[in-house]
Amino acid sequence: MLPQSIWVIGATRRGKTTRLVRQFCDWVCPAIEQSSNQTDMGVLVLSAIGDNRLDLVDRLTTATQGKCPFRATTPLGFFEDEVMLFWSLLIQNLGLKAQFPVRLRPENEQELATSLWRVELDDAIGRSGISEARLVRRILDLMQLATLGGIAIADIPTLLEQGLPQQTDELGSDLPLPPETVCEMLQRWRTWCLDRGLLTYSLIAELYGRYLLTDSTYQQHLTQRYQAVLADDVDEYPAIVRHLFEFLLDHNVAGAFSFNADGAVRLGLG
Repeated sequence: MLPQSIWVIGATRRGKTTRLVRQFCDWVCPAIEQSSNQTDMGVLVLSAIGDNRLDLVDRLTTATQGKCPFRATTPLGFFEDEVMLFWSLLIQNLGLKAQFPVRLRPENEQELATSLWRVELDDAIGRSGISEARLVRRILDLMQLATLGGIAIADIPTLLEQGLPQQTDELGSDLPLPPETVCEMLQRWRTWCLDRGLLTYSLIAELYGRYLLTDSTYQQHLTQRYQAVLADDVDEYPAIVRHLFEFLLDHNVAGAFSFNADGAVRLGLG
């Protein structure tokens, strides 16, 4: 029987990752010894960024002599892989067109959104003088922050009104558009992309957090695939990853997590 949940808390370079590696060995080594070959225990390993993932993979592989396969990725990489893998389920549940999804690169996302929002952008730029590229990126980033935080696009206007000071002169504003207009633009962008099978990080996060993770069929597959989850530097993760962890722990998946109370240097994605 694996322990339910283990937390390793401490400052930077205090051995948190080393402790996670030891915990991983405690989980899998008994199973390896029993099988005399390798264990088929499903373990999900998460790191905040790609470079950390590569280092953790090397350490886990060395510690177990490569006898325990595991899936190592970043939170955003996990969301993307799962959305692609269960795309047919999303087609069925959301009534999407039966077409293979295409991942949009950030530069393509910026160009297509600029074209779609041409009328609103020209009006805002004419009144404020803000850079077009900066305004488009600002609006797209709002959507990404919202979806990674589990916030619906429809709730963005309320949060903007609460979070941004009212400005009598919009010339100095990074968002010279009414919150309701921003919401309408993002809703139109979301629909436009999904109709064409185009995926951005924002849409991937929304599709995973709001639709896949809450689907009973997907949940069944998830618990069948993983018996343990090991996550390093969770203070750097998007908020919706918490819902994934809570679901796994509630379904008797063992978890080991490292956390730095003074971390979160990537809060808001930089």
